[in-house]
Amino acid sequence: MKKYMLSPNVRFIANPEFETSMAYHTLYGNPRIVNDEARQFLDLFKYPVTQEEIAKACDENPEEIIKEFEEILFLVEPGFDEKMFLRSQKAQHLSQIKQGQTVDRMGLAISDLCNFGCSHCLHRQSFNSGGIVLQSNSNNELSRNMSWETAKQCIDQYILLMRKNECSDGKIHFGNAEPLINWPVIKNVLVYCSQMSGLKFEFAINTNLSLMTREIAETLKEYRVVIATSLDGTAQANDVIRVTKGGKGTFALLLKKFDLLAEIGYPLDGFSITVTKRNFDFVDVDIIDLAAARGMVSLAFDYDLISLIDVPIPTRVEKLMVLKRYANDLGIDFFGTWDSAFRNLTSVSLLTGSHAFCAAVQGKSVEFNVDGSIKVCGHTCTSIGHVDRFDEMFNRSGGLFKIVQERFPGADAYCKGCVIEGPCGGQCHVTREVDAQLVGDQRQSLFADMCDFYRSVTDALALEYLRSNGASTVVKRHTCGV
Repeated sequence: MKKYMLSPNVRFIANPEFETSMAYHTLYGNPRIVNDEARQFLDLFKYPVTQEEIAKACDENPEEIIKEFEEILFLVEPGFDEKMFLRSQKAQHLSQIKQGQTVDRMGLAISDLCNFGCSHCLHRQSFNSGGIVLQSNSNNELSRNMSWETAKQCIDQYILLMRKNECSDGKIHFGNAEPLINWPVIKNVLVYCSQMSGLKFEFAINTNLSLMTREIAETLKEYRVVIATSLDGTAQANDVIRVTKGGKGTFALLLKKFDLLAEIGYPLDGFSITVTKRNFDFVDVDIIDLAAARGMVSLAFDYDLISLIDVPIPTRVEKLMVLKRYANDLGIDFFGTWDSAFRNLTSVSLLTGSHAFCAAVQGKSVEFNVDGSIKVCGHTCTSIGHVDRFDEMFNRSGGLFKIVQERFPGADAYCKGCVIEGPCGGQCHVTREVDAQLVGDQRQSLFADMCDFYRSVTDALALEYLRSNGASTVVKRHTCGV
């Protein structure tokens, strides 16, 4: 007689107020909102039991519900290898990596220069972090701006990959320090790509806006370039961390640029907010009011990935949830890297598809540096190849293949047994890089702190979902500008 038991990887997040729980598989997701009666039913399988034995404790035939829970691996046979499907999915995904089939976007780290002096900037930290730096240390400004020849070579490689994969829609992102410093090359890229036969491109840029002129703004509007920028709170909160090289606050300047874009009929639909330990106490709902007053519908909010370890996790989570509820009540989408695990949990199951902490470690993006070297995103320091040897990164010994293999959800020994092992997939690669450079007691403390944070905020989001009776809609987004 076939026996079933509750998978040890099934977890419940309970909301006693409404007598419901979110049940999910820590590797595969597949969340289900269950009432207390359904949870009691699953509790009957804590020890191996047959369907016939369960039927004796039920008012109706449990065959259909047992089958449903078996299909999503909530119920398994004793001794069943639950990672079998995960290994199969990993092999399939790595096969696609080897063929270069996963890359659907590219980034151009168009300039390593910036006219701001923000201490929390990930690019600035990686630029000064020691041996793993990719960027040139030269003070020669020309060598720290991507040349048109290099940009064209990078784009041509991406286009060859698109045509090989029979893809007609591409995505190109301009980023790194302050891309508008190298505006002539950006404009060349826009013109060049628009002339490609049979191909369409979506463009995006991450900029601090300070160098934005009406002419530049009009050109970005002409080519429908999505503009991502940051405003780290209202004046007091923003000006304590987002400053010029001379230390002057930038709040008033940035609002003028917001106004410029609105004047030409190309207003921002939102902006990013970064919170460090320096402006944590100053960030409040007033920044959401500012966004709402300007008709914005999207706010990307993130805590600095490496500097908030001294702020208690419950305090961080509480602030997040207060701001999220306030923004959502005003019709503003409020998201960030902190909801990556929950978005993965409530979207594609690893039983039927693939996901990772972000698009970068899933193998979807490549970022070309000013010298033609390649990373998976604009914030990481890990090299995966070079434009001169573009195809090598897809090989089994190549950089892209290796990073996806190591970061595939469920493959990391450090994450084994975590309650969000599959949905999280080992958190942001930047945190891992910084943590690897720490020594002594600091080593692993940053990574462990972020693990606790992601677990806590995922629980908070699940409870919020339960309170809304499952009416919330999880929107697919791309964060980190890729």
